[in-house]
Amino acid sequence: MKNLNKNQVIQSKKQTLYYKSVKGTYWSEKDIDLDNVESLVNQFDIEYLNAKVLTGRGINIRNFNNFLNSKIKNNLPNPSILLDLDMSTDLIVDFIFNKRKIGILGDYDVDGATSTALLCSYLKKINAPYEYYIPDRVKEGYGPNKGAFQKLMEKGCKLVLTVDCGTTANISIEEATNNGIKIVVVDHHQQGGKLPENCFIINPNRNKDKSNLNHLAAVGVSFLLLVSIHRKLKEKKIFKKTQEPNLLDFLDLVALGTICDVVKLDTLNRAFVKQGLKIINQTKNLGLRSLIESSGIKNEIDEYHLGYVLGPKINAGGRIGDSSKGVELLLSDNPVHTLLISNELTQLNIERQKIEKNVENLAITKINKDDNIICVNGKDWHPGVIGIVAGRLTERFLKPSIVISESPEICKGSARSISGYNIGEIINKAFEDGILENGGGHKMAGGLSIKKEKISLFKSFLKSKSSVLKLQNKKYFDHEITLSLVNKSLFNLVNNISPFGSGNPKPKFLIKKCFVKFPKLVGNNHLSFYLSDIYGNSIKAISFKAFDNPIGNILMESRGKILNLIGQVTMNNWNNIETLQLQIEDVCEELVN
Repeated sequence: MKNLNKNQVIQSKKQTLYYKSVKGTYWSEKDIDLDNVESLVNQFDIEYLNAKVLTGRGINIRNFNNFLNSKIKNNLPNPSILLDLDMSTDLIVDFIFNKRKIGILGDYDVDGATSTALLCSYLKKINAPYEYYIPDRVKEGYGPNKGAFQKLMEKGCKLVLTVDCGTTANISIEEATNNGIKIVVVDHHQQGGKLPENCFIINPNRNKDKSNLNHLAAVGVSFLLLVSIHRKLKEKKIFKKTQEPNLLDFLDLVALGTICDVVKLDTLNRAFVKQGLKIINQTKNLGLRSLIESSGIKNEIDEYHLGYVLGPKINAGGRIGDSSKGVELLLSDNPVHTLLISNELTQLNIERQKIEKNVENLAITKINKDDNIICVNGKDWHPGVIGIVAGRLTERFLKPSIVISESPEICKGSARSISGYNIGEIINKAFEDGILENGGGHKMAGGLSIKKEKISLFKSFLKSKSSVLKLQNKKYFDHEITLSLVNKSLFNLVNNISPFGSGNPKPKFLIKKCFVKFPKLVGNNHLSFYLSDIYGNSIKAISFKAFDNPIGNILMESRGKILNLIGQVTMNNWNNIETLQLQIEDVCEELVN
């Protein structure tokens, strides 16, 4: 595989082949620089397939080593490049030095929980007084509010750090500063309109910031703030009197928040996750360890466990229960207490899944399939699950989706998008135009508040902004393979470029001319089956959440029909027995030009 056939290279550039899926998606092989593939093969003596996958992720001979061997020391910038960070550091260190209590006001999702736990854990380590507060999703909504500031002030906090929120909280921050509270906003959300005044704002996504760190999650920004605080405290020789914490020990929290917030795994985020996974597999955080044990994870923890096992459970409290439970778990040093919270969060997550499925089913019935942007609303849909449901709709219908929970006064909405359509920007514009009461977000996700009577106006606004949206439903696979190539060597080859996440997805392959055998329903709506070919090769496969959609219909009714499949090579671990399997994402019935 290492020797490139130049004739084949030239031929591949002449024509792009598209495979039409049963969902209407058009799959093609990712268009890459084949000269770069050749350079990687020759320079580093790696497999052609590996070089091809890496090229598709923007890797070349200059950044190859840093990508594969991402280290904190090689990628950590000087925190001072962030606007307001140095002044914020001086203020916080002054409070620490004078033993004045610091308040941490965090968001209720995993990024907010880990950011809050990170800062509180550090303050706890150095015996600095602190309090934290997580607003209730249903009663208080997203971001800082008057009541939250009031509660922290009553507990003696004259300085409050808002983490993973605050960039758009002009009114509540103005009220708090007028009451004598000093505020530092530690955030990563897009600015939108005017920034809050009379406070420090550390946010790589504020308009005037030139740090080029806009891919960081809030927990990443919080870690850079800690680096700066720690450096300043060392200058003041505070650690002569108290034990100096090792900042690397906190990277388990940074990795968890980074993966769960689905930010791009650029060089710094990749280093955070890669080092963080090493820490989490031997974590000293009692709450995390308890959650890992109660989740039944026996094998080595990877990014999958962070994003799909641990993260949802920490999130569950913020979605349908007590918003502070996640932070409470991550800060607890009582083994009995952590066990109780872990079990509570596990049960809440099960309940969340049931509520989510019900709302998803109702939402599907309200979709206008002619709309380029899905926007559905329903009475009393639980605000804690509408974000997940929006993600499910986007995944299923391949369109940006907004799901709104109606209530008598202010309705809450959550949005998810597709590549190439900045939903956060659209929400900000609707807010600026006075359609929304509040709103903001990222390119791929956002949140909003709206009066019920303006929902129709908002839908019209979305239609006017969808004309620029070209829904071609194109997706890309990394390489075409046969079943004979699906073995442990291929798995190891693929896994060599982990951790996977946004910006570095797990490689997808086109597996042609397969037969489906023995399909059966497993779990709620997953399909398990075997794939075989005319040469006698066979392998176990699974397709998640496939039973009630076109993919499942094809798989269940294929009856010896030859299929082309899009999938990933994975390893299933059951009862400590590892079995190679294909995870099937899509089924392609025909080849088109």
